Amino acid sequence: MIGPDPVDGDRVIPSRITNGTYISRAVDESSALRVGRVSGVIEVAQGPNSSGSPAVYAGRGFQLLLLAVATAAGGYVRTTVGPLQEAMRIALALSDNQMALLQGPALGVPVVIAAIPLGLIIDRYSRVRLLFILTVLNVVGSLFTALASSFTLLIAARCIAGLAGFTTVPIVLSLLADLYAPAQRGRVTMVVSVGQVAGVSAAFAFGGALLTMSGSGPDAWRWAMFGLTAPLVPAMLLMLTMREPPRTGVVIENPSAREAFAELWRYRAVIGPLLIGIVLVEIAVGAVMNWSAPTLSRSFALPSDRIGTIMAMGLMVSGILGPIAGGLLADFCQRAGGPRRTIAVMSAMALLSAPASLFAVMPGVASASILLVMVMTVMLAIAVMGMTLFTLVIPNELRGLCMAVLVGANILFAVGVAPVTVSLLSGALGGPAMIGKALTLVCVTTSLLAAATFAFGSRYLPRTAVQ
Repeated sequence: MIGPDPVDGDRVIPSRITNGTYISRAVDESSALRVGRVSGVIEVAQGPNSSGSPAVYAGRGFQLLLLAVATAAGGYVRTTVGPLQEAMRIALALSDNQMALLQGPALGVPVVIAAIPLGLIIDRYSRVRLLFILTVLNVVGSLFTALASSFTLLIAARCIAGLAGFTTVPIVLSLLADLYAPAQRGRVTMVVSVGQVAGVSAAFAFGGALLTMSGSGPDAWRWAMFGLTAPLVPAMLLMLTMREPPRTGVVIENPSAREAFAELWRYRAVIGPLLIGIVLVEIAVGAVMNWSAPTLSRSFALPSDRIGTIMAMGLMVSGILGPIAGGLLADFCQRAGGPRRTIAVMSAMALLSAPASLFAVMPGVASASILLVMVMTVMLAIAVMGMTLFTLVIPNELRGLCMAVLVGANILFAVGVAPVTVSLLSGALGGPAMIGKALTLVCVTTSLLAAATFAFGSRYLPRTAVQ
């Protein structure tokens, strides 16, 4: 529903209404979009395209469980090569660079290319049907990986797995925003984020066990991959029980691509700082994920098994605590001070993560391990809060597009830019022995820049809770 535009000293463009409150989009003298709120008693829009909170209906908890299963399957399918990669490399006579292509660009490049078309599809068509198609592609990508007889076919199979695994995220977040009210979205985002961590962990656990059971022959990794495909089938079938919820918070119903991009441009001051800040945090996450183990090895001369134990425990702890902390904080901030309070807390957390980023130059293993867990926990919490905030301040017809662009940008920079940046900086500083200092510089710099970006972006967000 569009009502008369309230006057708050700036030029304004049409407002949308949510639960008796204007969310006005005011444009200042520089044409930057500012989202503000003006109190008033206003008729609440009703119906499936209402801007109000999602209606509560039976079975919503089961739908949340299905969405957690979908994100778990996505994390699972893109990780299945991880525990098998050494056996696969030896059996197919692949180089380390070829394995790196399978684990990085093959998974990420299709998502970057498909981000904008996918976002437009999410905002216009059945998300439940799209989610089912992606779970089918999970199975296809996994089976093709097991059957691939050449490096070229492996690349194609992993492209399918990466596209299906990563693009599940924006669809799930779009559905969550229509299933749950703003004050609950942090916790439900936490649930699906933990589901994703569980999927990644399950792939490593099952993959290692299945490879051991398959023996030491040249096709052992193929039988293990076939076994890893099996859990994806019930996950695919479960998606048939998903229901498409009514879309809420719609400003423009079924906009054309041109209208969507015009609306996106009007929201640039809201989207820009939030997107850039989250990408900066993801660069640090990508750098830590890729270079923490080599840093521990070169700094402390630790054996491989001990490094593996430290990394496994650290990722498990941070992968659970980070999303939980982020989800709870997002909901608390939404109730206590709205989106502006949320992004302010994100800025403070990014600032606090800078000292924890010094883990790579710590003198002892214990202190380095503790700071590693701390920095990963804080960064994952920020990521969950940021994704939740996107669902609060972006209207429904732009939500899928924004989330798809965010996922694509995260993959591009975290997978494509972060690892190379650390290695190049290490070379400039003096060689492989300087990897810890290079990792520290990248993480500290991105943390400080993210804090500043979030702080700048807070001026364009509402002061009070979105209903």
